[in-house]
Amino acid sequence: MVIDCHIHCALSGFGKLKKGLMSEDTPEREGWFLSLAARYRKHNVKALRDGGDAYGAGTAFKPIAEDAGIIFRTPLVALYKTGHYGDFLGEAITDFESCRKKMDQLLKRKPDFIKIIQSGIMSFDHFGEAGSLEFTDEELRYLIDRAHDAGLRTMVHVNTPKGIMMAIEAGADSIEHGYCIDADCIAAMKEKDIVWVPTLAPFANIAGCDKSHPLSRYREVSQRYFTGHKLQVKKAHEAGVTIALGSDAGASLVIHGLASREELSYLTDCGLTKAEVFTNGCRVLELDEAQFKK
Repeated sequence: MVIDCHIHCALSGFGKLKKGLMSEDTPEREGWFLSLAARYRKHNVKALRDGGDAYGAGTAFKPIAEDAGIIFRTPLVALYKTGHYGDFLGEAITDFESCRKKMDQLLKRKPDFIKIIQSGIMSFDHFGEAGSLEFTDEELRYLIDRAHDAGLRTMVHVNTPKGIMMAIEAGADSIEHGYCIDADCIAAMKEKDIVWVPTLAPFANIAGCDKSHPLSRYREVSQRYFTGHKLQVKKAHEAGVTIALGSDAGASLVIHGLASREELSYLTDCGLTKAEVFTNGCRVLELDEAQFKK
C-alpha cells in the first residue's frame, strides 16, 4: 500500500493535456480523471494529496477518486506571488493586503489544506538556482497562521536553503521538494517536527530517460540533482526527520500511478522502510493507519 502526498491531478506527466481540458466539466475531463483513478488503484495507492492547479480541478477529481476507494485531499489552488513561478498551479497574490483577500476567498471554498509556493523550480541551466523567493517573511507567516487558525495544514513548495528556512520559521507543516537543502534546515525540521516531502522522482526520471527523449539533454544535471538530493534525504532520515512519499506525478516523465511506486523505491534506497513511509503518509493526510488494516 502507498500514500502519495504530492501529485498534480491536472497534469499528465507525458506532455501537455488538451488546452482548456481542466477548465470545464466535460466527458473528456471525466475520462481523464477516471483513467487516473484506475492507474492509482492498479498500483495499490490508497490516498493522494494534490498540489493544486489554476482551475481547482481537484474538486472534480475528488468524488471520482473516492468512488474508486482512494482518499483524496486537495488545496484546490496553490497560492503564488504575482510575477513569479506558479501561474499554472493556482492563483496570484500581489501584496500583503491581497494575502488577506485571497485567504478570505479561498477558505470559503473549503480546501482540505493550503498550498503555498515560495520559490521556483530548480534550474537546468544554472545548477543550484531556483529563481527569487516569492513571499516576504510577513506574508508567508500570515498565510500559514491564517491556515492554522482555520484548522488547516500547509504544504510549502520551496527550494534552496534560504527559502526552506523561511518556510520552517514561518511554521510550515510540510516542506515540498526542498532541493539543495542544508544541514541547518534538516536540524530545524527535526526540531520543529516538520515533515519533508522530497519528491525524488522528477529528476530521477529525467536522469534515466532514453536518449531519444527531448529532455535527455538534461540527463547529466538531473543526475547531479538526484544524487545530491538522495544524500540529503539519507542524512535527514538518519537525523530523525519525518519523510513522506510524494512523487510529484504529473511533472514531466512522472507518470501517475507508476511514479508512486518509483518514489517508494527511491525512498527505500535512502534507508526508509515501506512501513515507515506509509505511516508518515498517514500523518500528512491526517489518517488513522488502523483503517487500512481492516
